Formats: sequence, structure tokens, C-alpha cells
Amino acid sequence: MLRPSEKEMIDKGMIVMWIIWGAILLSLFVYVLVCHLAGDQIRQNANPAIPLDLFKNILYAVSLITLIISYFVRKAVLVVRSSGTRPGATNISQQSTQPAFIGKYTVAMIISLALSESIGIYGVVLYFIGDSLQTLYAFIGVSAITMIFYRPKKEEIITLANDMKMKLPHTT
Repeated sequence: MLRPSEKEMIDKGMIVMWIIWGAILLSLFVYVLVCHLAGDQIRQNANPAIPLDLFKNILYAVSLITLIISYFVRKAVLVVRSSGTRPGATNISQQSTQPAFIGKYTVAMIISLALSESIGIYGVVLYFIGDSLQTLYAFIGVSAITMIFYRPKKEEIITLANDMKMKLPHTT
């Protein structure tokens, strides 16, 4: 069970996480805007000898791998080990006033969002080297859906906090 002060810290941490999430999600719309405003000028300089279909297939595969990696990296970061922190790692709660579980959850969220955003960037790259707007929208769409999947969830933080309290009683 969480103390009232921990619940208050979760609420404050959620505000910061929602701001981070919103800014990263908004970046996808900025990418689309840049493509619409400056894409034609950038595409004029694209090398027509680039094997676009091969490059597109490679980035489709890389996107799929990125999706899989983001899922497992997030899970790995959120695992609570009973042995405490990793050797050589510093305790987040000793460096700031926020509990370790908020820092741990924030790190997991940022990593998964950054990996998700990279999928949108792959679409921008493809558009700039000569692919269609449909391809750009497909990559941006997958990126946005993944970011929505990884949005901050209060229930996950509470679960993480309770798990950390049970396995690491000295961590608050």
C-alpha cells in the first residue's frame, strides 16, 4: 500500500510524464508539417539512383525490429530485482527527491517513446529520398499508435511502486 505522500508524488510525476509524452507525440506532427512545407525542395536534391524499394523494405524490417525491441527493453527496465540496484549503478532516490519507482518508470517510458519515434523518422527519411506521402503517413501512423500504447499509465506506476516496496523494502 502506498503512503499519501507517495500517491502525491505519483500525481506530480504523471504531470511531467504526460508533458514529455505529449511533446514527443507532437514531434510526429512536426515531421509531417516539415515534409509538407520543405519536402519538395529536399526531394529535388535526392539521388534518383538510390534503390528506393530495397531501402523501404530494409526500413520496414528495422521498424518491426524496433517495435519488438521497444517492448522488451521497456519490460526489462521495469523489472524489479530483489538484489537491489545493479552493481555500479546509483540509487535514483538518493539523487533526487522523487521515489525510485517514478524515475525507473520515466526512464522506461522515455526509452520506449524514443524507439517509437525513430519509426516515424524512418518514414521521413524515406519521404526525403523520394518515397510517397502514403509511406510517410504509414510510418508516422505506426509510430503514433506505438506511442499511444506506451503512454504514461498511473496503474503501471502504482504496480511498479508496490513491487519495489515488496522486493526492495528500503526503496521508497
